Amino acid sequence: MLTQTVDYAFRALAYLAHDPEDGFHQTRDVAGLINVPSNYLGKILQQLAHAGIVESRRGMDGGFRLCRLPEQVRLYDVVNALGGVPVDPECPMLTGARQLDLCALHRRFAAMTREYVRALKETTLQDVMRPGGVMAECPGPDHLPADTAVFPCTKFPPLSRLAVLQG
Repeated sequence: MLTQTVDYAFRALAYLAHDPEDGFHQTRDVAGLINVPSNYLGKILQQLAHAGIVESRRGMDGGFRLCRLPEQVRLYDVVNALGGVPVDPECPMLTGARQLDLCALHRRFAAMTREYVRALKETTLQDVMRPGGVMAECPGPDHLPADTAVFPCTKFPPLSRLAVLQG
């Protein structure tokens, strides 16, 4: 149910949340580390900046960083900022001025949508970064688990490439 845009946003936010120094990161660096097109990520991060989830700074030391704590970033806010919160479409059985009860299929989809939105509203970035959480298995280049060689993290490049990028 998550769009590719939202997936990219979650990857970028997870990376920014793991920055121990809370510094600004340039889009091209984050994009390279999380394997996302740089121009596309820049547009996503700008939308998140307009929503007050990240902040941006221009210039040599500029880039993006979280402007909230991970426990203050609801997944709903991220999805909503990117226009991905589903809305209940009109039931196909409603035609013209004739109002029918919702069809059984539409009732099921409406219930699933309500549950999905509820889960987004109740879940924070911190929640999914905890052990056992969705993003916890890909914690970012500075916090890769010892067994990365056996269970590689596909969201970030190998450590050898990170050393080159950070050095």
